[in-house]
Amino acid sequence: MDAYARAGARDWPRLDILVHNASSYAPSPPDGPTAPDALGHYRVNALSPLLLSTALAPLLRASALPGGGAIVAMCDIHALGRPRPGFVAYEMSKAALGAMVSALARELAPRVRVNAVAPGVVAFPDSGADSDPAMQARYLSRVPLARAGTPEDAAEAVRWLALDARYTTGQIIRVDGGRWVT
Repeated sequence: MDAYARAGARDWPRLDILVHNASSYAPSPPDGPTAPDALGHYRVNALSPLLLSTALAPLLRASALPGGGAIVAMCDIHALGRPRPGFVAYEMSKAALGAMVSALARELAPRVRVNAVAPGVVAFPDSGADSDPAMQARYLSRVPLARAGTPEDAAEAVRWLALDARYTTGQIIRVDGGRWVT
């Protein structure tokens, strides 16, 4: 992928916004994460965004958008200090992504803004433990807005950070219905 990103930096005429939306999300095995499990999460959730961001930074610096180029990463509220049991490898990788946001915000300024969106539940899955209605009700009982969000809620925060938040960099915006404060 690093070679692909570098080829894009050579061949693409323009790049204004880079959104890191790919994610590896899975619980760790009951007896703890294995090295391959942890490395798999890290490669997708932290290392790939770092390599893409740095390879594509020259294009983003040349953006003609009024606020300059923008990078928006998708983090997770559970990796920001509200850990869920059984997801240690995933949450560590997303915490590394949050650290990347802070570091690249300084490295790429002033021409590129780097921010993140950290959703809570914006859609429950159709299968697995998180699809259980009783689990969903317990989770939502801790959300002040008393409902799950929608993918559109998260997308709107990404759009705002990418296009309108011209004086915002190094921030992680929680889109969680207030779950963070409970």
